[in-house]
Amino acid sequence: MRGTKKRNMKWIVDLCITMVLLGLMAYQVTGEVLHEWGGILMTLLLIVHHILNRRWYASLFKGRYNAYRVVTVIVNTLLLGCITLTALCGMSMSAHAVPIFYGLLPISFARQTHLALSYWSFVLMGFHLGLHIPAMTAGLKWSGKVKAIFALLCAVAAGMGFWLFVKNGLPDYMFFRTPFAFLDYDKAAALVFAENLSILIAFALPGACCAKVCKALGKNGRKRQALSPLMLALLSVGIAFALTLCTGSSTEPAPSWGEPEAEQPAAESKAAPECSQADLTEFNAPAVTDPQAAPADMEDGFVLLSGGSFRMGSPEAENWRIEDESLHPVTVSAFYIDPYETTQAEYARLMGSNPSSFQGENLPAESLSWLEAIAFANAKSLEAGLTPAYTRSDSGVTWDRSANGYRLPTEAEWEYACRAGTLTPFNTQHSLDADQANFYGHYPYEIEENYFNDAVLEARPGLYRQTTVEVGSFYANPWGLYDMHGNVNEWCWDYYGAYDLEHTDNPAGPSAGTRHVYRGGGWNDFGKNMRSAYRAAGQSDLKSANLGVRLVRNGSAGLQQMVSAAEILPAQQSGSRVLIAYFSWSGNTRGIAREIQAQTGAELFEISPVKPYSSSYNTVLMEAQEDQHNQVRPELVNPPASLADYDVILLGYPNWWASIPMPIASFLELYDFSGKTIVPFCSHGGGRFGQSLTAIAKLAPEAVLGEGLSVHYSCGSTLSDDVTAWLDANRIPRKRDSDQEY
Repeated sequence: MRGTKKRNMKWIVDLCITMVLLGLMAYQVTGEVLHEWGGILMTLLLIVHHILNRRWYASLFKGRYNAYRVVTVIVNTLLLGCITLTALCGMSMSAHAVPIFYGLLPISFARQTHLALSYWSFVLMGFHLGLHIPAMTAGLKWSGKVKAIFALLCAVAAGMGFWLFVKNGLPDYMFFRTPFAFLDYDKAAALVFAENLSILIAFALPGACCAKVCKALGKNGRKRQALSPLMLALLSVGIAFALTLCTGSSTEPAPSWGEPEAEQPAAESKAAPECSQADLTEFNAPAVTDPQAAPADMEDGFVLLSGGSFRMGSPEAENWRIEDESLHPVTVSAFYIDPYETTQAEYARLMGSNPSSFQGENLPAESLSWLEAIAFANAKSLEAGLTPAYTRSDSGVTWDRSANGYRLPTEAEWEYACRAGTLTPFNTQHSLDADQANFYGHYPYEIEENYFNDAVLEARPGLYRQTTVEVGSFYANPWGLYDMHGNVNEWCWDYYGAYDLEHTDNPAGPSAGTRHVYRGGGWNDFGKNMRSAYRAAGQSDLKSANLGVRLVRNGSAGLQQMVSAAEILPAQQSGSRVLIAYFSWSGNTRGIAREIQAQTGAELFEISPVKPYSSSYNTVLMEAQEDQHNQVRPELVNPPASLADYDVILLGYPNWWASIPMPIASFLELYDFSGKTIVPFCSHGGGRFGQSLTAIAKLAPEAVLGEGLSVHYSCGSTLSDDVTAWLDANRIPRKRDSDQEY
């Protein structure tokens, strides 16, 4: 009697665990609060489960091990480890159930580990249930026909489960390929639970089959019994394969911008495709001229783009548009353009050095400043026997527009070439995915506002390569130019500033400024920063691992005009009056700031909004993107009345949606930074600075920007050494160097 009660209690507890598990996997239905409390309930049920099964632990080192027992011990051990870590990570992010444990583990680590291990726990739980199904159903007196029908239904459900497992991208979560869960919040609750149950059955079935096979193989003369469960497992896999063939890929982007799709060449083709009439705007778009049409003594492979007019900038309706992208008609003269970004092999051959962070002859040259880019253009001109376009002096750089030598494109020329006759945000005429360009593929265009429901996106999250790739690795645009979106940003000639809407014939940018434009986005930029109209800016000595160059030269008689540009930067401030100003949400940036203070003794100021962001990670994701989307300027708590007492501001922040958090924008707009140096430091999850340096450069145009420090999350044991090297590189006195003159 007592044994029956205990067995019944085990059944009840196991049933409750299964139901709670299905609820936990339906986050889009339960929401954050119920999800947290469900996790607490699951933890308690598992404790009860293990207490009821304590004899199993006592017998681990007793008796003989057969195949079934070995498999059971391995699965149970893995499951226990996964569930324990999942629970710890969940409590470390708890804002409702057990907030006392918030921050027990680093939030970023806890979030991604919790995501991956929760799905591992789900899979192992299904397999674990399956291992025990034969024993649990042994007492049922079913006829052979009923057993066969039940087995067939399970195989069908499992087949659908395997198909859904792949279709919903669960392997990407389990193997840390996707750091966030992309859930369909519009899906009916019943359908969500049905899909999760099907996936659970998908892994319970092989568990049950494994149990039957192990027991059959352990009995003489009964090996034929192993064939039946194996055939059942194969049937479920076959059903999953058939469903995949019938439904096709669900990640195919569906063009919806109303523009006809431009034909793309085969991936291995390097020839410039012809433009169809459908690819052209209502303005005069050029036909692509074969590179061989260049003069015989100039067989450099550059593509000639004939002159024409186009709409530069972006329409007000374009999502993630920035105010500096005013839409206006522009005309450019014919010019030759390199179909590829400048490679490291070519740069090193002409300049004698290779500053690139990612080394490889056919990788794009990067970590080049604007000044280094124009020096390279002159060196290439001299090698080819052409007249150099640039002359550098103490007062800056002068561009002889009539010179036939190599040069940087104007911003107008760059956008004209990138668009290739299109009016849409990207020259692909639909949203970029990671198979079309090298960028931070986890974050395609418009994911910010659709973060928890990526099913509505034209391009779904894809691969993040975290490095540059060989030039020409992707499709060319309709005019035969490669990597105009992504891989590395490309320097342009122009000073950054508001567009001149009156002088639109071959514009060369403002006549003065402190920043230069670069375009195209890089390997660590989000989809929104790949747009044809997006403008980035940096001072002429800025170097970054995602910033390179693509050269052009005149295609017709150049303009008889001299243009001056290139600020000669004031010396970076090195005085001892240093302020460390930072914004931190999870504590990572705060930890970096405190390490900097420990080494410098500088004053600390924490930038805090009057209305704090939510302590919930998922909620703050939405709050941050909404503030950024709307360019909100949050009111700050007790900001300094003035920064007149400081020469250098060490400015810290987390990389939020590939830019600065909006409290940093509020801080920058409060003060006049003329004559001051801003030295950024940033905590990130893989995107380094993103476009945050551009944001700071635009908001504080009169400041000198020092060399930034990007820290992966909290950095760990190397933080102290990294900070020391960064301070020394920026000539910021440390405590023990306080008597040292710089």
